[in-house]
Amino acid sequence: MKIRDRLSLQFTIVSAVLLFLVLTAIYLVTWENQKKDFYGHLRERAITNAELFLAQDNLSEEKFRDVQKKYPQSLPEEIVRIYNDQDQSVFIKDSSFQWQRSIIDQVRREKSIEYAKGNRQIVGIFYIDNSGNFVILASAIDTYGFDQQRQLFLIMLIGFLISVCVLFFAGRLFARIALSPMIKVINDVKIIRTSSLNKRLETKEGKDEINELAVTFNNLLEHLEQSFEAQSSFVAHASHELRTPITSIIGDVEVTLSQERDKEDYKKTLENVLTESEKLNDLINNLFELAQTNIDITEFRDLRLDELIWQIKDEFGGRLPDSKIDLQYHLPEDTRKYTIQGNNYLLFIAISNIMKNAIKFSDNHEVTCRLYMNNHTPVISIRDKGIGIGKEDLQKIFQPFYRGSNTFGYAGYGVGLSLADKIFRLHNVRVTVQSQLDKGTEFQLFFSI
Repeated sequence: MKIRDRLSLQFTIVSAVLLFLVLTAIYLVTWENQKKDFYGHLRERAITNAELFLAQDNLSEEKFRDVQKKYPQSLPEEIVRIYNDQDQSVFIKDSSFQWQRSIIDQVRREKSIEYAKGNRQIVGIFYIDNSGNFVILASAIDTYGFDQQRQLFLIMLIGFLISVCVLFFAGRLFARIALSPMIKVINDVKIIRTSSLNKRLETKEGKDEINELAVTFNNLLEHLEQSFEAQSSFVAHASHELRTPITSIIGDVEVTLSQERDKEDYKKTLENVLTESEKLNDLINNLFELAQTNIDITEFRDLRLDELIWQIKDEFGGRLPDSKIDLQYHLPEDTRKYTIQGNNYLLFIAISNIMKNAIKFSDNHEVTCRLYMNNHTPVISIRDKGIGIGKEDLQKIFQPFYRGSNTFGYAGYGVGLSLADKIFRLHNVRVTVQSQLDKGTEFQLFFSI
C-alpha cells in the first residue's frame, strides 16, 4: 500500500472514530435529557392528580378549575394510582393494574422515586394531606421522545456514513497535496546518475521535513561527487606515479640490451633498476595503506598516547639514525585522561607520516613533539623548522598525490598526509596546521576521549 493511501486511510479511521464518539455522546446526552424531561412531566401528572382528588376541599373554585384544565392533558398510556395508608387504591376505580407493596413502601421511605421498566417510566411521590397520607404512582410511555430519538439516530447514522466517505476522499486529496513535494523529490532523484552527480534537488526556505530531506540528499550527493572526483583523481595520479618508475626501468633495460656492454654498465643498470623498484615498492605500499583506510575498522582498544609517540620515536631511531626528535610531556598523573579508543597500527602510520615529513622537509633538523592537555583534551603537537607550506598549498595538502610548489627536490609521492587525514577522520581527531614559508610548520592533533 502506498503512503498516500495509508495516510488517507489512517486519517479516515481516526476522524471516523472521533466523529463516532462525538455523535454517541450527543445521542446519549439527548436521550438522558429526554428521560429527565419525561420524568418531570410524570411528576407534574402525579401532583395534578393529587391536587384534583385530594385537595378539592382546600382549593378555591377558580384554583380548582385550573387544576381541572391540567387533568385532561394525559400522557401516552398513562397509569395513575393513589394509595392510602392501608395500601388500598382510592379515588381511581380500576383494578387492571396495581403496583406491588414493595414499591409503595419504597415511596413512603424515600418520599420520591423514579425508575424505568422497559419503555415505561414510573414516578412515585409521597403526598401529605389533611385527610391522610397518600402514595401517588404515575407511569407512561414517552412515545414522542422515542420517535424523536429514533429520528435523531437515523440522521446521525446517515450523517456519519456520509462524513466518513467525505473524510476518505478529503484525506486522499490532502495526502496527495502533502506528499507532492516528496513525489517531486523522487522524480528528481530518478534522473540522477553517476554521470550527473553535480545535479542538486530544489530546496526552499523553511525547516519542514521534505526540505530537510532534500538538503540531506544534496549533502549526500556532494559527498558522492567529491568521492567520485577523488577516485578519478586517485586513479589518474596513481597511474602516473606507477608509470614513472616502470618507464624508467623499461628504458634503462632497453638501452642496456640494445648492445653489448661491459660489466660496470650492467651493474649500473641493475642499480638503477633496484632504486626504481624500491620506489615502486614504497609507492605500492603507500597505495595499499591508503586503500586500507576505506575499510571499516572495528579493532579499537584502549591506547595511551604517550606510549604511542614513544614507539614512533624508537621506530625513527632505528630507521633514520640521524633524525632528532625532542619528546616533551606535559601530562597529569591520571593516565585515563590521555588514554583513547583507537587502532594502534593506523594511528602509528598517521603520526609517523607527519613526523617523517617534518624530519624530511627540515633537512634532519630537530623536530619537537609535545603531548599535553588542552581543556581536558589530549593534544599532540609536531613542530619543525623546515621549508614551510605556502598559503595556496595549505588547503590542498591532504589531497592524494598533491605536493607543494616548494617540495621539488624532496622524495615523495604526496600520499602520506592524505593517508594520515583518512586515519584521523576514522578516529575523530581534529587536525590544525600552522605554517610559514622557510620558518617551519606545526601540526596539532586534538583527540576525543
